[in-house]
Amino acid sequence: MDFETTFIAQVITVIGFAVGLSIAVASGRYPRHIRNSLRAYAYGKLLLGCAFLIAGLRGGAAPDLLVPLANGLGIAGLAMNYTSVRHLQNRPVRLLLPAAVGLAVALACSLLLLAGGGISYVRILTSFATSAVLLVIAFEVLVRYEDRGIPHYVTGLLSATLAMVYLVRMGAGMIQGEMPVDQMVDDRVERVTFQLSMLGTVMGAINYVLMASDEFNRELAKLAHTDGLTGSLNRRRLFELGEVEFRRARRHCRDLTVLVLDIDRFKAVNDRAGHPFGDRVIQAVADCCAAQIRREDSVGRIGGEEFAILLPETGLEAGRLLAERLRSAIERQLAQLGAEGGVTVTCSIGGVSLTREHSEFSDLMAQSDSALYDAKHAGRNQVRFYPAVALTPALHA
Repeated sequence: MDFETTFIAQVITVIGFAVGLSIAVASGRYPRHIRNSLRAYAYGKLLLGCAFLIAGLRGGAAPDLLVPLANGLGIAGLAMNYTSVRHLQNRPVRLLLPAAVGLAVALACSLLLLAGGGISYVRILTSFATSAVLLVIAFEVLVRYEDRGIPHYVTGLLSATLAMVYLVRMGAGMIQGEMPVDQMVDDRVERVTFQLSMLGTVMGAINYVLMASDEFNRELAKLAHTDGLTGSLNRRRLFELGEVEFRRARRHCRDLTVLVLDIDRFKAVNDRAGHPFGDRVIQAVADCCAAQIRREDSVGRIGGEEFAILLPETGLEAGRLLAERLRSAIERQLAQLGAEGGVTVTCSIGGVSLTREHSEFSDLMAQSDSALYDAKHAGRNQVRFYPAVALTPALHA
């Protein structure tokens, strides 16, 4: 290994250790899935630094053993990057996957050397493994990652580009003749590969931090906009979306229906079964609501046991049908849960559809509340809409 390539390996080692230690120290203050992602990325960089530290050593008492060790650590560190991306998306992660991949590569390299395959075969194997892991990372970031931003696209394209570089390295290993183990990175292809790996390490670390920052900002927005118990929108966010949907429906002469749902006799549920059971009932009702509505609809918890649902592009009759389906689903699906606490879980729903007489979103909320009161007064477990006689034809009529 010449001085230039040795120097590049040393630089990558320093970068790997510095990035890994910095991110590991800073990871403690983040939400759990982001913290796990940061730590996985940090451990990956530490393993990568160790790999290049070993690769940068010249000579040694047992150089043949250093090659599998360096490659195994490097691949394991790279696989940790894949794990960190999975953590960042809060997806299931196989914790032992990086270790298994690294160990498999190290064992394969050892077997090749023991069988007399030579360093060219080791280069082919490790280049293929590196390219495969990089392409998997690129696919995870560019295709499967939701709410992608510029850092995600840069990370994905960078991973794909480095994968191509290592495929070129694999091709060079197939073409070139055999070389001594202690000169395994002396040729031009190896030098360029190391240089691009160094650039990728720096750019990858920057973009990963930006990705984690985006995810943290989304987490903060989620905490600010959602109810802590149910995961539904909180009152403030639902009213904000209600104002937006109201103005859109008025501007484009489109339908909008608002439902307000209240759990019947919820105080008795708490008194008989306890507040923890009451929380379970509230969560179950929220889940049932979320399962019945469309992606473009919104459900929010606006009070203790009261929910509101925004139904854009939904007129009076469609709103009635959905409200009745929701009431029936809650009565049916929560029957078993209610039996556990010795109570009956039902709900009353009030609704209203947008007309020309509505000048503010608050008008819809007030009238749906009035319809909910009518449903309660009629005996509960009912659906009532604001009296049609008080409404004019729909906007698009």
